[in-house]
Amino acid sequence: MNHNEFFAEYIGHISSPRKDMEDDNWGNVVSIIKLDSRFPVSSLKGLEEFSHLDIVFHMNQVDKSKIVTQDRHPRNNPEWPSVGIFSQRAKGRPNAIGVSRCELLEINQSEIKVKSLDAIDKTPILDIKPYVKEFGPIGEVRQPKWIDELMEDYYK
Repeated sequence: MNHNEFFAEYIGHISSPRKDMEDDNWGNVVSIIKLDSRFPVSSLKGLEEFSHLDIVFHMNQVDKSKIVTQDRHPRNNPEWPSVGIFSQRAKGRPNAIGVSRCELLEINQSEIKVKSLDAIDKTPILDIKPYVKEFGPIGEVRQPKWIDELMEDYYK
């Protein structure tokens, strides 16, 4: 492995009713994160005390021909400005890594039930982190109007 590579092992997979990569309506989706058997149940000890989780996952089902490295109109909408891939949270990213904040509903042995995780069925998990409010934004948050429009139905 050279200095431009990174290796990670999946720690589990998502079981979700969403099988297709759709952009909106993730708000009521309930999924199960199934931790790999090599991790003891005790690896989740204390997690139930948190209301939300940050899930890091590999969008391994994205068609490689859809990977973008330059600017484009988000969702191919010409009404929105052409911006670089790193100014978007699009699934066609160079490393196909997703990060999502979701609500923790329940833990049962090595399965974590969550709500509003925007990842489809069989998506591999790279990491699970409790959401800690102190890691949230410091100061005022600003974002362009187009992202407000894009996100309008995302979690409905």
